[in-house]
Amino acid sequence: MARIGTVGYLNARPLSDRIDIDRHTLVLAHPAEVARMLRAGEVDVALVPVAAALCDGEFRMVPRVAIGAEGPVDSVLLVAETPPEEWSAVRLDGVSRTSQVLARLLLTQGPLAARVPAGLLIDGVPPNEAAAGAAGTVAALVIGDAARQLDPRLVHQIDLAEAWTAWTGLPFVFAVWAGHPDLDPAVVTHLAEAGEAGVAAISEKYAGADLAYLRDRLRYTLDDRALMGLRRFGALARRAGLVAREDLELFGPPQRALPRPAVTAVLEAVAAGERLGLGDAQRLREHAPLVDLAAVAHEVRLSRHPSDAVTYWVQPEAALPPEPGIRAVGVGTGRDWVADLVALRDEQDRTGSIRGVRVWAAAAAEALGQRDNTASDHQRAVALARLILDNVPHGVASVATEGLGMAQASLRCGNDQLGAVAPDQVAAAERHIREAGFVPVRA
Repeated sequence: MARIGTVGYLNARPLSDRIDIDRHTLVLAHPAEVARMLRAGEVDVALVPVAAALCDGEFRMVPRVAIGAEGPVDSVLLVAETPPEEWSAVRLDGVSRTSQVLARLLLTQGPLAARVPAGLLIDGVPPNEAAAGAAGTVAALVIGDAARQLDPRLVHQIDLAEAWTAWTGLPFVFAVWAGHPDLDPAVVTHLAEAGEAGVAAISEKYAGADLAYLRDRLRYTLDDRALMGLRRFGALARRAGLVAREDLELFGPPQRALPRPAVTAVLEAVAAGERLGLGDAQRLREHAPLVDLAAVAHEVRLSRHPSDAVTYWVQPEAALPPEPGIRAVGVGTGRDWVADLVALRDEQDRTGSIRGVRVWAAAAAEALGQRDNTASDHQRAVALARLILDNVPHGVASVATEGLGMAQASLRCGNDQLGAVAPDQVAAAERHIREAGFVPVRA
């Protein structure tokens, strides 16, 4: 269960209408108080003004939903009896830090800066007290439902969201769900899903002026454009010294534990010297992470061949193995190459005639296939060849068919020989061997 802080304004209700109150506790307050409760740890997550989140701590944002606008919002206004050119002071209501910061930016460096008199006094006042002082040449910032129920005498009104979009061309984000980095991922997901469901149901739940306001004036999607607007606001506010940092990090997607057969124990057993059976070898082919498979094959190779030397030989026509006793296994032929490797091991047990094995994209005598034929498939096969063929001395790469880059990678997957190199590739081949961490030795 989570303690969720939110505000009682109409604009916030779509984001909280569908929250499961049987599982979570909702705490209502005005925006500044909700931000204080989050900072004090009295709630676990809260719908807070963006500027508060940029000032109060290392918070992260719930993705996908927020309260924003692109154009007039009708609920965040600078109001007065006189036009901006005559203002002597502006009272900024303390109910929302974001709206206060936005007003300061618009009045000091945005489109209103050229309209208001020099020396304009801009002062913050306690929550819900600004409108009472709006008279004559004194203007006020009015927020929320109060902005939709103004005294008729306040005939001069400037919509801050509209002014922001006209200035930047971007949406404005007023409030986001924010919490500490250790917030339960299930709560993050629930708030995002509940918010989207609540927004989708606006036309069913609301009517009249409320429906028009929620549907036509507000923007609830925290998409790329909204994030751009938020970051632009953060950058401007940070530069002006109004917030502590200029960006908020999103909560990441929940980590899902993917089902995977137990292959760790198999890899540990092979590393300890146990022989791989066909079933375990096929399980490693299908389920072992390549990075783990390659690491174990590399350790096995070093344990059986302690030398850090990698041999190569020069051969103008490098398409075929230059020495007897080197066998090829094809990947991509459609055959079960794991079974082929086990069969080679059995043959070696009987004859002892195999000096090395080369894994190719396809066996030399067969047509190139379409399955199991990617670079990662090839490296998986190289690593498994080293683990299965515990009785075969060498793993031999093939520069001719793989190229130097793939041949180099195979040296970190259990191979200890580069194979045949064309005369004009010797310098490059030696460089690749050294970059793989070994010493090149010409056979």
